Amino acid sequence: MPAKNKRFIIPFESGRAAFAVHLSKRADAEAAARVLGFTEPQPTIYVTGGAGAMSEEDIRATQALVERGLARFAEERGVAVLDGGTDAGIPTMLGKARRRLRARFPLVGIAPLELVRYRGYDNPKGAPLNDGHSHFVLTAGDEFGDESDLITHLTYTLSGEGLLPALGVLINGGNIARQEVYDRTTSDKVSFPLIVVEGSGRFADILARAFYAGHAEESDLQAIIQKGRLAIVSIKDGPEQMYAKLAAHFQAFKPTVRR
Repeated sequence: MPAKNKRFIIPFESGRAAFAVHLSKRADAEAAARVLGFTEPQPTIYVTGGAGAMSEEDIRATQALVERGLARFAEERGVAVLDGGTDAGIPTMLGKARRRLRARFPLVGIAPLELVRYRGYDNPKGAPLNDGHSHFVLTAGDEFGDESDLITHLTYTLSGEGLLPALGVLINGGNIARQEVYDRTTSDKVSFPLIVVEGSGRFADILARAFYAGHAEESDLQAIIQKGRLAIVSIKDGPEQMYAKLAAHFQAFKPTVRR
């Protein structure tokens, strides 16, 4: 097991490698950023949604939008991207896109150490990490979702605590993504605008329908569409529309005034 709160390297069989840190329970987002070498604020996007439960059909429908919309934007604008880091669903799509584009934008996977495995850390029941990532933050916890608070705060930290733009992208997703979206769009402390990818399946489509209807019977959905700063991108509109939505948000961004 790696030493806590110290940077180390994860080698992959593909020949690629990534920087990583295993955080102690007391360590925070600022510690993770510092250990991994993020010393200057940069625009940040977190991506939440489908991983192992995302169907092959939804992955195929979404891949082009992820690669030629989201990943291309991140590379051209110097954006850090955060996701779950495992070799499934969204993290796989983002890692593949980063490799195909030969991109250099930071792609940071965040997951509980007990639930993953990689070369040098033998954990037979763990999910493999995706080798298209540049960095990993391995947290305490024994359930997926235990890392959610750290993703929130690391997004905020990397963006300079409101100095530079930060937002979320929802693609597909189940109950964990639903809770994450609720927490990150309705909080009075740290919240982010959210782009919802309509047509990507499951919770993203549920939320898109509620947004267009303007109301929802479920209290959490109603709170999200009332308080959340939501924008919808349909996979039918293609990668250029995703790129345009991201560009519009970043162009309209106004930094938080620190007092």
